[in-house]
Amino acid sequence: MGSLRLACAHTAGTAASRLSRLLGRGRGETVYGRTLLALDPQALTKLSRNRDIVLVSGTNGKTTTTNLLSQVLADGTDEGVSTSVYGANMTAGIAAAIGAIPRHRYVVLECDELYLPEMYRVLKPRVIVLLNLSRDQLHRTGEVRKVANLWHNTFTHDDVTFVIDRDDPFLEYAVSQAGHVVRVSFGGRRHPDAATCPACLALLDWSLGDYQCQCGLGSTLATVRSDKRLSGPARNAVLAVEAARLMGAVVPLEVQEQLTIQAPDRVTEYDVDGVTVSTRLAKNPESWRGAIVATTAPQVVLSVNARGIDGRDTSWLWDIDYSAFAGRTVVCTGERQLDVAYRLSVQGVEVTVAQDFAAAVRSLDASLPIQAIASYTAYQDLAAATMGIRKATGGRS
Repeated sequence: MGSLRLACAHTAGTAASRLSRLLGRGRGETVYGRTLLALDPQALTKLSRNRDIVLVSGTNGKTTTTNLLSQVLADGTDEGVSTSVYGANMTAGIAAAIGAIPRHRYVVLECDELYLPEMYRVLKPRVIVLLNLSRDQLHRTGEVRKVANLWHNTFTHDDVTFVIDRDDPFLEYAVSQAGHVVRVSFGGRRHPDAATCPACLALLDWSLGDYQCQCGLGSTLATVRSDKRLSGPARNAVLAVEAARLMGAVVPLEVQEQLTIQAPDRVTEYDVDGVTVSTRLAKNPESWRGAIVATTAPQVVLSVNARGIDGRDTSWLWDIDYSAFAGRTVVCTGERQLDVAYRLSVQGVEVTVAQDFAAAVRSLDASLPIQAIASYTAYQDLAAATMGIRKATGGRS
């Protein structure tokens, strides 16, 4: 009876997904997952049996790291891997990925930080990769410590192996009660949100370029040491390789080196009236800092929304240094174009505003390079437009 119910739920979900795509409402992942779970609430438990699952979570880099890990695992085991390439990382999206046909033994799933404890309990993964924790959507996740405490109180057993960036004190605290942890260190770097210890609230000592606390946080040695010069995406690539090896993949050293050199980031080339615009996703202060460093063109478009998944509170714009844009041509667009334009103007950066992304690009010199940085739903709107889908009202498909 259980298998029949699951099969019927899958058939109904597949039909709903197809209809969503035909109507131009989205890619159909979320509606498939919601239909599947509505008709069979135990679908996730059933679909996870006898499968080797990896969960990837953190504030930044989940989607690219999940895709990279899936590739490395497939190449290193010569087996198929079930995953979602689009970043649907809450319950319905995870159900869509794990329920997709064919159902491979290996599964790599991106997981939203607040949903990770539930998915850990339901899916019973073999490995969990924790990338980072930093300030994100203030209306939903709140302060970073909220997530760190949630994880710390959840991961108290030895039934899963964690792969973490040990240089992040919030991650070290989150797994401090866990049984099996692979700690990867990149030589230490000060965390912008960790002036005090997440365990005891005392001031952290960062004087030696790494954190130490009187309570002992930071005293556990790293399992793996890597290059301090690596960027965020490259660091995540190292974590992905370690996770793939734990799952049984063979990853030659030269392949690992190549992956860190060519570590993927969330960048897409969009064509606007014949002009190619390299557009980078940035959804919180940490990812904006990285995006600004990588944006070197003389002309820049900044597109910021504040819908649902973006976070309605845009005060995080004031946590970022925009001085790198001084002397360049900058156009602000999106629903919060005035917010970001005012923030840059306070820092002395001259900007203009445009009604939408296409208008912003048309206002620039097509003979010179143009790069863009877009918030979550602004980025999804651009992707949706290329697929003939209406704009992403909530940032989910």
